[in-house]
Amino acid sequence: MNLRQLVYFQEVIRQDFNISSAAKVLHTSQPGVSRQLRDLASELGVDLFRHQGKRLVGLTRAGAEISEVVESLIRDVKRVKSIAASHAIAEQGDLTIVVTRHAAANRLQQALVRSQTAPVRRRVRVVEGDPDVAIAKLRSGDASLGILTEPAERDPDLLYFPLDRWGLLLAVPQDHPLARLPEVTLESVARYPCCSYEDSARSRQVVEDAFRAAGLTSPVAFSLGSSEKILDYVEAGVGIGIVASAAFVPEQHPTLRALDASHLFRRLTTELVLPRWAPLSKEVLNLVRLLDSTLTRARIEAARRDADTVADERA
Repeated sequence: MNLRQLVYFQEVIRQDFNISSAAKVLHTSQPGVSRQLRDLASELGVDLFRHQGKRLVGLTRAGAEISEVVESLIRDVKRVKSIAASHAIAEQGDLTIVVTRHAAANRLQQALVRSQTAPVRRRVRVVEGDPDVAIAKLRSGDASLGILTEPAERDPDLLYFPLDRWGLLLAVPQDHPLARLPEVTLESVARYPCCSYEDSARSRQVVEDAFRAAGLTSPVAFSLGSSEKILDYVEAGVGIGIVASAAFVPEQHPTLRALDASHLFRRLTTELVLPRWAPLSKEVLNLVRLLDSTLTRARIEAARRDADTVADERA
C-alpha cells in the first residue's frame, strides 16, 4: 500500500465515484486509476466500492471506514509537506511574498522598509502574479504570505484576513467631456473606449460585472498590466482610464484629472493570506504585524483552529 493509491482512492470518492473525472483531476489515465484501486483492494483484502455493473456507485462498509482514516492521513501528509517547505524556505534565507497586482502596494512597501530595522533580517522576495499562481505558491509552501485582492475561491488550506478596502476611479484628460458632467454614469462612460487592468485582475472583473448588470457592453478596449501603463495610454489620448484610486497621483499626471467612480463600481477588499499548515515564524509574524497591528499570533492561531474544525466537519 502506498500514498498514491490512497490519494487515488479518496479522489474517486470526491468525484462522486466517477473514475474518469478523478483521472482528469489527478492528471493521469483512467486505466491507471482503476489499476491503483484494484491493487489497493487486493493488498487490503477487502472490497472498497459497491458496483452496479462496471460502474462504482458507493462505498462498502469497510470502504467507508477506511475512507475516514485516509482523509485524515492525506491532511497530515499535506501538513508535513507544508511544514517542511516552510522550514526549507527559512533555511535558504528567503521570505517570499506573493501579491496580486494593485493589492495594497503602498502598505506593503512601508511594512517592508520598517521590517528591515528588525534585529533578524532575511532576504525578501516579492513575487507579483495572477491570483491562481499566488494561491498555488502559498499552498505548496513556496511563499510565506500573500497579499491578494478578493481571491475568487476560498482555499481551505489557507487563512484569510481583511487588510484594506479600496475603490476605482476614472482618469480622463483635463478637457474631457465627462469632466463637465454633474455626475458620471455607466451609460456616459460606455460611450468612450476605456483602458483598464487585464482580464485576470479582480478589479477588472468588478468593472465588467458593473457594465453587465446595467445591460451595457463593456467599453474596455485596452487591457494593461499596470496602473502606470493605463495612465500612459490615457495621456496619449487613447481613452478613459479605470484604475485603483491609490494609483492616481495628480502631481505625477498634471494633464489628467480623477473622476469619482465610487457609485459606479463596488469597492474591493485586499486580504492577507497565510498557509494554514505552515508554522508562523517570527519574521513572518513581524511583517504581518507591520501590515496590520491587530493580527496577533493568538488571533492567527484561533483562525487556524477554526479552519481545522471546519475541515474535520467536512471530512
